[in-house]
Amino acid sequence: MTGEIKLTGIVLGSVPMGDYDRRISLLTVEKGRISAFAKGARRPMSALRAASRLFTYATFTVYAWRDSYSVTNCENQIYFDEITVDPEKTYYGMYFCELMEYFTRENADEKEQVKLLFTSLKALIKGSIPLPLIRKIFELRALANYGEAPNVFECSVCRKKEDVSEWIFDIPHGIISCRDCFKAAFGPVNPANDKNGLLLVPETVRYTMHYIITSPYKSLFGFNLSTEIYKIFEKAVGQYLKNHVDKPLKTLELLDVLDYNQNQ
Repeated sequence: MTGEIKLTGIVLGSVPMGDYDRRISLLTVEKGRISAFAKGARRPMSALRAASRLFTYATFTVYAWRDSYSVTNCENQIYFDEITVDPEKTYYGMYFCELMEYFTRENADEKEQVKLLFTSLKALIKGSIPLPLIRKIFELRALANYGEAPNVFECSVCRKKEDVSEWIFDIPHGIISCRDCFKAAFGPVNPANDKNGLLLVPETVRYTMHYIITSPYKSLFGFNLSTEIYKIFEKAVGQYLKNHVDKPLKTLELLDVLDYNQNQ
């Protein structure tokens, strides 16, 4: 494959190469996640210096040759500088990018993940809801875009969709059941003490998960949760995510400490 092409996307990562170059990871609408070289990007006056910054959203002109890409130009940049000057928001943004690295592939249709990451970075800047909540919304929608959304739309036994106050969330299987249906099918169980990945969730949490999976991006971060409901929601999403990420993420340990301190 040869020739120049234009790709719209976001810089997920940037590392120095040689004396003056950078290798960047780009999440693009057209080609999914790719690696590209920005030659001379570390030179003080390089036109590609800003284009190789973490979180940069832009239209990148790349030269494709065999199985590699080189960035030759960058237009219509959005830099998200408000994130980079705030260490805490920077850590969240880095985590979002690392999770996108995990969930995306080259030559895949990643338009939805690009939209999600862009909207999530904007939510970090706006800061109208707590950062830990932004994180959990991002995680669940990223899973949904990846094709791993839990079925929280109806009871897995009786197919009831409403008029239920409590649900059993079967985390390993990604399904929910009415508490009465679960008891009839499997016998009495205390989800709070169950070791098989079962979690008792109120209707508010089920509805919140349903909303995140299906809502348009412009409305995705337009709500807040009470402390009590958030703790259950956080546990449900966190445990479900662990079932779908099979390697440690470098940014996760620090982020968990930040989230823990915020919730105390």
